[in-house]
Amino acid sequence: MAVEECEYLIRRGYPKYYILKKLNKYMIDIAEAYEIARCRIKIKNKFSIHNLYFDEYGLRYSTPEIIGRYRAQRIRELRIADVSCGVGMQAIFFSFTNEKVLGIDIDARRIKYARLNAKAYGRENVKFIQGNCFSSKILEIAKSYDIIFSDPARRESEKERRLETLMPPPLKIMEKYGEKDYIFDLPPQISRNKLPKNWEKEYISVDGKIKRLTAYVGSVKKCNRRAVTLPSGEALCENDEDDDFTLTNELSNYIYLVDESIYYASLLSSLQKKFDIEYLQVGKRRTLATSSRKFKSGFLRKYEILCEGKDLDDIIHCLRSLGIGKVTLMLSLHPREYWKIRKKIEEKLKGDDKATLFKINDIFVAGKNVT
Repeated sequence: MAVEECEYLIRRGYPKYYILKKLNKYMIDIAEAYEIARCRIKIKNKFSIHNLYFDEYGLRYSTPEIIGRYRAQRIRELRIADVSCGVGMQAIFFSFTNEKVLGIDIDARRIKYARLNAKAYGRENVKFIQGNCFSSKILEIAKSYDIIFSDPARRESEKERRLETLMPPPLKIMEKYGEKDYIFDLPPQISRNKLPKNWEKEYISVDGKIKRLTAYVGSVKKCNRRAVTLPSGEALCENDEDDDFTLTNELSNYIYLVDESIYYASLLSSLQKKFDIEYLQVGKRRTLATSSRKFKSGFLRKYEILCEGKDLDDIIHCLRSLGIGKVTLMLSLHPREYWKIRKKIEEKLKGDDKATLFKINDIFVAGKNVT
């Protein structure tokens, strides 16, 4: 009841000191209740159930439900030990498709939350225990499971993600647990060259944006590099290490915004072979391709070209004549400048339709999303 009342008061806009004072009637840790309530407000569409338990760090790094359920569909009918489970979300999703799941974490508070979260999802085939995954007691228990899963903690201040600074370190887990199958949830910013070559590196995106890097080791490995886009679940897999693709300066009828998982997995060549596309620009933040043909793919967001030219005023005039009133900017802008420039452009437009504005080299290109 305390968390629910706290959430209600936060949503009504009451200040923190007032809320904490109101919660004094409950025999609980009021600061903890406040943190849980704030996390529930931040959840939004990340989970299908609202009455879950998180601390701020646990929420920030918890596996979103759409990714957790995808992984659970890939790994089925086995026994899985999650040796750094946090508040338990991935372990809970594994329990929907696997017969027995064990969650282990060194933090007693997060284990408490994990048990409450499992209860909220109605899962009885997942068990959580508190302890060090390298202790002899935990090793003896977890080694009996088919797969060891780990989503290691990471230092938030770290500028460059490295395998050895994750907690617990994946290579140490493999050393201690021995010959078996492993799955690691890793930061996608880790350079693929710094990961063992015999691991499958699966890059997962949601709505075109990169979210996760999952490494599969042992019999659960399917290929060397894999890109998966959600919610469609479309996947592209490659064993060849080469990623030779072609670039062009010539626009065709359509522009395609390429899913970020393709770039991170170095599967630009594979996508180009699958579809008749040529790349206009390639990068972490934005990869664009063009084609005279229409393709339907979860990896390609399609735009029909409406106007193009070097002069922005000419583009604005063209959009106005087409009844475009709103424009999304796909330009290299500082976040503080985005709305300032967009507002200035939209003040000159008139209409109900929407368009997206790109800049490719020195050419402005406006397109209409027809995905």
